[in-house]
Amino acid sequence: MYNIPLCEPWFEPSYAEKVRGQILSGQIGPGPVTMEFARRLAAFAKAKYCVLTTSGTVALSLAALALGLKPGDEILVPAYGVVSTINALAFLGLKPRLVDIDQTTGCMSPHELEKRITPQTRGVCFVNFSGYTGQNLVQVAQICRARHLPLIEDAACALGHKFWGKSAGTFGTIGIYSFSVPKIITCGQGGALITNSATLFRKLSQLIDQGDLNWRRTNLIHGIGSNFRFNDILAAFGLVQLGAIDKRITRKKAVFAVFKKMLKRKIFQVPGAVPPLHQIVFTPKPHSLVKYLKRCGISGVRQYRTLSEHPPYANLSDRKFPAADFWTRYAVYLPFGLALETQDAQKIVKALLTSGCKLLDIENL
Repeated sequence: MYNIPLCEPWFEPSYAEKVRGQILSGQIGPGPVTMEFARRLAAFAKAKYCVLTTSGTVALSLAALALGLKPGDEILVPAYGVVSTINALAFLGLKPRLVDIDQTTGCMSPHELEKRITPQTRGVCFVNFSGYTGQNLVQVAQICRARHLPLIEDAACALGHKFWGKSAGTFGTIGIYSFSVPKIITCGQGGALITNSATLFRKLSQLIDQGDLNWRRTNLIHGIGSNFRFNDILAAFGLVQLGAIDKRITRKKAVFAVFKKMLKRKIFQVPGAVPPLHQIVFTPKPHSLVKYLKRCGISGVRQYRTLSEHPPYANLSDRKFPAADFWTRYAVYLPFGLALETQDAQKIVKALLTSGCKLLDIENL
């Protein structure tokens, strides 16, 4: 048992009452509340359209399908991070190629992207790592426009983040969000797609509902899709959190302020007013640090790795990815759930500073 778990969510009692009310209403399938949640999300991101679906991973797959990517098409993805991104694309039969990250941001390096584009490249997937939404994404979007390549922006961890006043999820051709447990808004699972294209919105709406928007009325389908729809119970849960998102972000900011004040440049940071999703430090002795934290009742993990280290993607190690390998070797993920309190953060920092494990200055990695 950990005194401080890795990712404990936080909810107010009113959230449960909203869900209870939705259940008692009898409207539990996809309906008006799902439509309202999608509308409110689009407005929050200042995008024209939003489609809700069953997970962020499924949202990525749907984005690729709506863009017309086909089995065998090459798509470029960051070399480091959660496997759901590359899995969502490889699952469709696409051929991912890895692009090294920038060592200080955890995001795909624009410089490395330009070197990895080939005549066979049909798309790019950028991940706003831990919410990081900054100049690197702007550059990637510019490169994609110049090369006429669609850009899928995986903003699963970045809801609420902005750069130059523009919301994460709106820099690409299609953006996605996730509502899995660690996220700032969670429905347990769930995902969303954001776009300004009416054509892509229609395609996505058809894909999530058997390939046709009117088949229940006409008893005919004019395309092929499946059932990837959201529902009103989850939407009620999401809506009440979206209405309280400023309060939820404020909780995150208060805790991160403790880490930032006490660790300064030794804690991972992102641009803008919203803190990163994760609390990440780097140390030459990550295994020792994780063990020490465990003895202190604090959960810490070595969360992700260079994707070519996973057996299904071993064939993607056609070159070295030094920045991704650096994160694999040295990054330690500390507790980051929304239930975390400032006193928890103080306890975690105290453990870090008494661990005997040197923490690296992130700006000089």
